[in-house]
Amino acid sequence: MKSILILGVFLTLTNCNMISQDKINLNEFQELHKHNGSKNYEVVELFDNKMVINEKILVDKKNGNLFSQASQEDKLNKQEILKTKRITNLGDELDSLNDYYRILNDGTQYYSWYYSNWIINSDTTKHKYIDPFSNKKIDDPYEFTAKEKDPEKWLEKFKELYNKAQYVYEDSFYYFKIDEKWYLMDPYSKEIKNLSKNIKQQYPPKEDQDIRMVELQGLSPVFYFDPPEKLDTQLIKKIDYESTYYKEKKGLDSFQYSAGWWYLEIYMPLGDTLRIKRYSYFEDPELRLYKIPDAYDGRQDVLFIVQKPKNAHIEQVAGMYAIRPKDSKQPQRRYSQIVYKRDKEGYKIIDKEQSVESDEYKVWIKKKQK
Repeated sequence: MKSILILGVFLTLTNCNMISQDKINLNEFQELHKHNGSKNYEVVELFDNKMVINEKILVDKKNGNLFSQASQEDKLNKQEILKTKRITNLGDELDSLNDYYRILNDGTQYYSWYYSNWIINSDTTKHKYIDPFSNKKIDDPYEFTAKEKDPEKWLEKFKELYNKAQYVYEDSFYYFKIDEKWYLMDPYSKEIKNLSKNIKQQYPPKEDQDIRMVELQGLSPVFYFDPPEKLDTQLIKKIDYESTYYKEKKGLDSFQYSAGWWYLEIYMPLGDTLRIKRYSYFEDPELRLYKIPDAYDGRQDVLFIVQKPKNAHIEQVAGMYAIRPKDSKQPQRRYSQIVYKRDKEGYKIIDKEQSVESDEYKVWIKKKQK
């Protein structure tokens, strides 16, 4: 019943919108992987439209670099292609790994058998974890057994490492970061199990003392089809939706489902409008929008876009893109003070007559006109 109501409201609002937007040429809207950009901005591909992007996009607090991970199924060779990329605040790829690790808060790339400091210092070496009793590297944690069998002595060493560690991570084992090296202990082995029944409650992970990596918060609207006065359309706005797939089922489990082309406008800080189209289901174009915050050396004129694919629709592609300035020296913003007004349809837009252009923008415009 809920999906029927939502679809009904959505199609009603879409039909109203089509009347008010009948002068817009939908041929001007392009998919991101085919987009030509605008006067001041270009669209660059960071991962192609077959790569599925990880839900978490991370930024390095120390240098403002963005880290994104993606995967793709290689059916021909029956394997999965994995990628991790380091990307600048301007959307340039610095370097990449043909791998996909879990990234801890301090920048360590964690894997069960080893870890890497590539994010921290660009070293791609796969380091083994260390046994704190022998100070020797552990080849296979799942086959390894500590020589210390005395539970009391084992627990004493565990407490020592826990108290010293700048970072404590728990997964199948406990991992302790001390002086840039990682040590491993297994509190769940049969020799220690009587001591470790409540060990996670007594010794919880410590992951908030050395935070380097921060997850970016998405800027995508929660809804696209509310009345104009309820929508925040300063960044992106739905212009039209064209259904090309419709399915209806009647009975106790009745539902209606539609998928098709979304036509969207993205508004950039210098006043450019980029018209994009995207295939998705009727409730959401399934685009995730991100900007690196100013606090982490981000630019307000660089927008990162992640597309979520859907196997049911071959047209609903994946990939990650950046909309960025063609001239990296151009001002990030046009206005130093923005005043808004409502257009004929009731959408919130910039009042160009009342808003104040920045001195930086005025100087840049004069230089371009010469």
